[in-house]
Amino acid sequence: MRIKPNHPFRRTLIALALVQATQHLAGCVGHQLYNAEPHQYIQTISVTADSGAEYDLAMIEFDDHGVFWKLDQLEDALELIERRNSESERGVLVIPFVHGWKNNADPDQKAGALVDFKESLSRIASELAIAGPGKPDRVIGVYLGWRGATSRVWLQAQTTFFDRRATAERIASLSMRETLFRLMRTTRQRSDSKCMIVGHSMGGLIVAKTLSTSMTTLVLTAARGDGMPMPADFVLMLNPALDALASWEFVDFLKRSNARLELRTSAGEVLEAPGPIIVSITSEADTATGTAYPFGRTISNLFTAFRSDHEPPQPSQRHLVTHAEGHVDYLVSHRAWVEDGRVVLERVPNAFNDTPFWIIQVTSDISSHHNDTRNPVLSELIDQISQLNRLYKTDAQVWMRVGPVEEAAASP
Repeated sequence: MRIKPNHPFRRTLIALALVQATQHLAGCVGHQLYNAEPHQYIQTISVTADSGAEYDLAMIEFDDHGVFWKLDQLEDALELIERRNSESERGVLVIPFVHGWKNNADPDQKAGALVDFKESLSRIASELAIAGPGKPDRVIGVYLGWRGATSRVWLQAQTTFFDRRATAERIASLSMRETLFRLMRTTRQRSDSKCMIVGHSMGGLIVAKTLSTSMTTLVLTAARGDGMPMPADFVLMLNPALDALASWEFVDFLKRSNARLELRTSAGEVLEAPGPIIVSITSEADTATGTAYPFGRTISNLFTAFRSDHEPPQPSQRHLVTHAEGHVDYLVSHRAWVEDGRVVLERVPNAFNDTPFWIIQVTSDISSHHNDTRNPVLSELIDQISQLNRLYKTDAQVWMRVGPVEEAAASP
């Protein structure tokens, strides 16, 4: 049926299209560099005037193809770490952080990942200021920004999942890999300095995709000698939007390699490391990765071919691809909950995942939703895990070992 030019219905359709176009233009988040000048992307921030605690914040931004917007941001961040390393009495703690979906590096935003990251750095700086000997005396946060947000209109923002996930895959490429490894290497030029990498949501995907290839190479290299020092002291992913197939492959590789961790101290001790090197924490109450993620991944994989030769209890390949790792019980290594006012962390009995890559499922009182990353109870859990391998102790480093336990015991 042809609609006449002056028909009311035609005019209504045109009006709706104009309204939608106007909303789109008004709500569009531009593809741009937010922090062009050194005073914007390198800052020293005081926590409170009376405490004397302060921290450094560096910003490094990537475009939609994973390329540096401004290479000076990385070079100046590395110079900052070198300078703080030389000035420090007890070493520094460097925390590179990759944000997730619906966030970016806009310094004017009043809420979101950048604001949360600053508040976390303030808490850590305050704790280190009174920590005393044996712990780093300076914290440096490195905010790794990308265009996770493309619309300010709430309804439109919900439809950007497919596009932004594809972008996150591109961000996990050469420039991000260079960034993370140069940050780690520069930090560890001083033996008592520490590096803790954090990714949230699609930022967790970026961290995992960026590091997995290099971590695999590290394990294979460690198999030819008496071990290798880990480039990072701790890798943390919070409610990561990472498909379970990638995690299953990595866990399976670590198991077949018999990879494990050691703590080597400045006094020459070699101890079995009780904690992990990579931790993924997912809340049971996270509907973004628990409900929206499988829906979106199912739609995007409607015409993808999958194998059907799996043997239970291992999930099917289709299930692994369409679900986030923290919601696949087969991969969960630990569970955490609150009992009598304290956080309880326990290994899942007979878990398939018994590797140094811990996938932890937590209850809603630890993290109540996808963006609940500053919950004090969650911070308590993270501190509990990080202390297992002495993250805040400057006299110990984590090493990767491969092979039977008795071989490691026999090695000097």
